[in-house]
Amino acid sequence: MIIVFVVNNFYTDGGISEFSVKDFAEKLSLRGHKIRIITYDTDHTGKKNWDNSFEIFHISKLRNPITWLFCRKQYKLSAELSIINKALSGADAVHICQPSILGRVVYKVAERAGIPVIAGFYTKPENIIRNIGQDWFIPSAHIIYFLWRWFFYRKFLHIHCLSKSVAAQLRSHGYKAWLYVISDEDISNEQDSLNLNMKRMESIYLSLSKKQNKNEYAKGLLFQLFSRLFYMGFAIPLMQFWMRVVLGAKIKGKSNLRGLHGAVTVCNHVHFLDSVIVSLALFPRKATFPTFAKNVKSLWPGKIVRILGGVPIPENISEVKTFFDEMEFLLRKNHIVHFFPEGIVKPYYTGLRSFKKGAFHLAALANVPIVPMLITFEPPNRIYKLIRKKPVMTLHIGKPINPMDTEPKTDAQLRMKIVYEIMDRQRDGSFV
Repeated sequence: MIIVFVVNNFYTDGGISEFSVKDFAEKLSLRGHKIRIITYDTDHTGKKNWDNSFEIFHISKLRNPITWLFCRKQYKLSAELSIINKALSGADAVHICQPSILGRVVYKVAERAGIPVIAGFYTKPENIIRNIGQDWFIPSAHIIYFLWRWFFYRKFLHIHCLSKSVAAQLRSHGYKAWLYVISDEDISNEQDSLNLNMKRMESIYLSLSKKQNKNEYAKGLLFQLFSRLFYMGFAIPLMQFWMRVVLGAKIKGKSNLRGLHGAVTVCNHVHFLDSVIVSLALFPRKATFPTFAKNVKSLWPGKIVRILGGVPIPENISEVKTFFDEMEFLLRKNHIVHFFPEGIVKPYYTGLRSFKKGAFHLAALANVPIVPMLITFEPPNRIYKLIRKKPVMTLHIGKPINPMDTEPKTDAQLRMKIVYEIMDRQRDGSFV
């Protein structure tokens, strides 16, 4: 493949302290790829890397590299467009390594030429704030995330991150691109790990042109705000009235949720409104509910389901990794993801069916607790004898079960077995 890297100053890695563009380009070059570099003109003009393994294209440098944020028309690259077009000629992928006006211009040229582009997010705003001594002002990092998204990253469909914690921050700040987490910080000593990470990066470059649709798991800030207002102001009052007053449903053990941060919750699937009573138990927190794609993608009630926290379970096995990555990003930002591990709903069933392992695999990957929940039924009493013939449900909330092993596969197996045994023993209603 022909891969083009765009960086402010290639010879000093563009001031990116956490990612070496030179090393990354070298590793790809050694695997037989043709590497081109677009960078600002410096004292090193005309110089190539030490073994001449890739070609460098120099662009006249902006005097003040910060002014692009405020004076977007100040810097015009009319004279350099021919150089950029030459660098992009025949390219298979463009990798823009940092937010800059050079990156914006190259992105526009690549977009017109139909060349897939991926942006790198390699500098943490928290580190910038800490280095300039402004970490006392809490909103500072959030402001940088917002400015970078608005002025630069919102244009991109694909972003490469160095850690899942960074990817989680991007999601929480409304970044909608597909996020890829591949780090080179732990591969310098292990040749096998190096080859694996390079193969993963190669597969990402190859998939860029195929993955041009929007990320259905990503939710912008406006959607998050609107859905929260709808959830708090309309959905919760309506659900409270219907479940508590009309159906007489009860919740026990809510104290077990105190102090809970990111977690996976699981419950038996025995009622068409069991997700509603789970939502009420978790309130004021809003959980994410993986569900069948048809429940989310339809115009009605799909839009409402999505607003209330529904996300589609992938129908294609190739999308499973992306699904687990996105759910892990949520858990890392202290969200709650709820699963019905039995899979299909079986109304008013009093037994416990076998579990699918997805919820436990996710909890093990994210290293978060699992909270078991159990719905039991009892005959209606008092006034409900007059208005209901069907049993009344009670949701019992158990204590969180923390990770038990550092190896994800082992941890998932152990906790799935323990959760099942606890729920199976406590079907008599003494779950708390």
